Amino acid sequence: MTSSDAVDTAEVSYPSGQSVVPARLYRHGAAEGAGIVVCAGRLRDIDGLDFLSRALAEAGYVVLAIRYRGMDFDTDDADALAGLDYLQSLHGITTTRPLGVAGHSRGGMTALRVAAQDNRVRSVVALAPPTDMVRYIHAMELLSPARYSALASTMGTPEERPDLYRQLSALSYADAIRVPVLLVCGTQDLHAPLDHSQWMKDALTACGNESVRLEVLDGVGHFFERMYFGYEFDRVSRLTVDWFASTLASG
Repeated sequence: MTSSDAVDTAEVSYPSGQSVVPARLYRHGAAEGAGIVVCAGRLRDIDGLDFLSRALAEAGYVVLAIRYRGMDFDTDDADALAGLDYLQSLHGITTTRPLGVAGHSRGGMTALRVAAQDNRVRSVVALAPPTDMVRYIHAMELLSPARYSALASTMGTPEERPDLYRQLSALSYADAIRVPVLLVCGTQDLHAPLDHSQWMKDALTACGNESVRLEVLDGVGHFFERMYFGYEFDRVSRLTVDWFASTLASG
């Protein structure tokens, strides 16, 4: 276990399916507040989201940052759902405590899908999520044939595996997501362009969810970079912490 600025971190693992999921637990002292699962992006890099997990822990949340079991997306939902179970097994996180899910990119997709599947989730923050995988991969075929080939070799194409693409697309779950949702995306994001977040907001609103907000970060890219001028980590953290503060009940 390590401690920095009063936030304790520990490398942990928990069962999911027939395997285990590596993760990192963040806790501020003896905090017994709401639990939040933070879902990593495509490369399973939770170090890159340390700024967010740490900010949430400093705000009093108990945070579990998850790496998933592998590089394919097939078990992401199960791993995040099992992460909720793990959080609730910890001392101080009871079944009466609210739970939230946040994620970036691949993790943003996961966060949205999980909210549609488990009513323990009371609020969601989806950072730069691709939300329509069919349009995503067809656009990638034109933008970067090499990246398209790499993805298609792993996932297959929408024509080969239509059910998988439907299953992965957060838009498919819009009618089942009834909790508050914050979407955050930059105008310079070419990995999961702003259109995806706008589509998600429109779909959620059309399905009757009245607690949806899209925060547009002008001039910011997929990893919250502002061209050559640093990163908007503080802004993203503040948006996330403030959203959970206003949407997660005290329990």
